[in-house]
Amino acid sequence: MNKKSIVIVVLLAIAVVLFCAVQFWIIPTTQAKETEYARNQTDALTHDISVIETYRTPYIGNASNASGLFEVLPLNNISKKFEINSDNCTLTVNYLDTVWNIGEEKVQRDLIYNSVAAMAAIDNLSGIIYNFSGDSYSFERIQIEEVLGSPLSDLLEEKNWVEKVQNKLSSEEFCQEFYR
Repeated sequence: MNKKSIVIVVLLAIAVVLFCAVQFWIIPTTQAKETEYARNQTDALTHDISVIETYRTPYIGNASNASGLFEVLPLNNISKKFEINSDNCTLTVNYLDTVWNIGEEKVQRDLIYNSVAAMAAIDNLSGIIYNFSGDSYSFERIQIEEVLGSPLSDLLEEKNWVEKVQNKLSSEEFCQEFYR
């Protein structure tokens, strides 16, 4: 074999090794991380709050902003429709599923999380009503500020969010403060 043939064989061997590394190690590892991140985004205890930064606004009036916000919050995998009442600055989220199908504890925890996140991101949002088939929950800004303090927008710093909201959601006593 001449020198040119040896170089071609060596380059081909390197290409095969690199191809195998990419196909069987790098791509599966990246996909596993993306899948894990997506799964974490559907639960209040593991959600990354930084994704709502692009939805921060002083006013509730933008329907696409409100729906986009709820597409990145927990329960984002449940079909829903929105109604905005600009007169009293409230939002109604109509979920097209039952609490029983999702799980009552998860729903209650995720609704607290979503309400605090939405009110922290939208400055004039005064209340949210969540409707499920057969169940309804409502949250008022005043109620949330009594439990977590004011202004809610200060909570969106990641350290504050984890400490003052996310870590506390695993406590049933904390969650029940919002359902009295």
